[in-house]
Amino acid sequence: MVEQRTIAVIGGGVVGVSCALMLAREGHRVTVVEEGDVGHGCSWGNGAQYNAGSALPMAHPGVVWRALRWFTDANGPVRLAPRELPRTLPWLVRFVRAGRPQAWEAAYAALHALNQQCADLYRGMLGDAEWKRLFRPSGALHVWRDVSPGALDEQVDSQRTKHRVAFEKLNAEQLRELEPAISRDYKRGVYFPGSGHVTSPPALVQGLMERAAALGVLLRTARVEAIEPGTEGVTLQTSTGPYRCNAVIISAGIASRDLARSLGISLPLASERGYHITIPGGSSALSRPVTDAASAFVATPLDEGLRIVGIAEFDTPDAPRDPNQNKKLQAYARAMLPDISIGRVTDWMGVRPSTPDSLPIIGAHPKHPAIFFATGHGHMGISGAPMTAAIICDLIAGRAPRISGVPYRLR
Repeated sequence: MVEQRTIAVIGGGVVGVSCALMLAREGHRVTVVEEGDVGHGCSWGNGAQYNAGSALPMAHPGVVWRALRWFTDANGPVRLAPRELPRTLPWLVRFVRAGRPQAWEAAYAALHALNQQCADLYRGMLGDAEWKRLFRPSGALHVWRDVSPGALDEQVDSQRTKHRVAFEKLNAEQLRELEPAISRDYKRGVYFPGSGHVTSPPALVQGLMERAAALGVLLRTARVEAIEPGTEGVTLQTSTGPYRCNAVIISAGIASRDLARSLGISLPLASERGYHITIPGGSSALSRPVTDAASAFVATPLDEGLRIVGIAEFDTPDAPRDPNQNKKLQAYARAMLPDISIGRVTDWMGVRPSTPDSLPIIGAHPKHPAIFFATGHGHMGISGAPMTAAIICDLIAGRAPRISGVPYRLR
């Protein structure tokens, strides 16, 4: 029997709300503390994919040379603001180290373990009818313009085979059979039948929150200004007054970095800003998420239109948007889908909390066992949220985590 506790979850994104729902199902009294609207941070603007083995750690063998090409290409998918260099440089050093073959293979294995059960876990969290409304298990497609795979492709294939990831290599003709609208410049691809997408990322978070609310989870709209651990629990000092609880889950995106610092912890989180545009009426162009592997962007059909997501912009979280990124994404869309009509678009920018090895941080504070972290999911919040929540539930209950928590520990 799990001891019932009063628990605060800081952050109303897909990870935080998943934690709240799973904790409530175990009988805990849970409050989500969110300054803005639930599901309207990175969980609102992401690429809407869930990945079962198709996702890779950003740091990989040879990443240094690829990153240098991107950094020096004004039209490339990566930008580092000079003002952010002093804070980002230590992160970049760790990123390069994470790309060494042995470290990369270990990170891939840990990502796969975290993500592979996400679709089934969401079905259990949402119920069958809601899952079918939101999820499209139609697979995912990665495409390339060059004809011959490189050395990295062979290493990736080897890891996917080792971990029994289902994938199918496609030639140009097979690509067009699967997605007739994509450019004929694409010569090869890889199809992942175990992956898929959701039709609306904010609707996913709202659906989870509604399930949580039905179990008694409360929402407190407030900004957390301080976390004060004590001998009999934790007090949150918020913009609407103090809140006392037995345990706290910090799942606040990039804001987790400052909250952790106030508790004497330096989290290896970079402010990696992502952009998207959504083309109303464009969803019919594709049947599933399609990733241009060389340019690192993805196009996903959503209820609201075709979403084009990309760009890794390392800058301060509150810096103004760069309007050139919107233009890049429109150019990427036209290159992938030559016949698409782009008139009015909606655009967005949000801050991904990214770690050097692409693995989230899940675990207890080393000195304050009532404070837990569930943050740093970078590009893969949808995929990693359910298992993250399951691990948090196990830690709160004092059980052995259902998968090893070692790769995700504070580091």
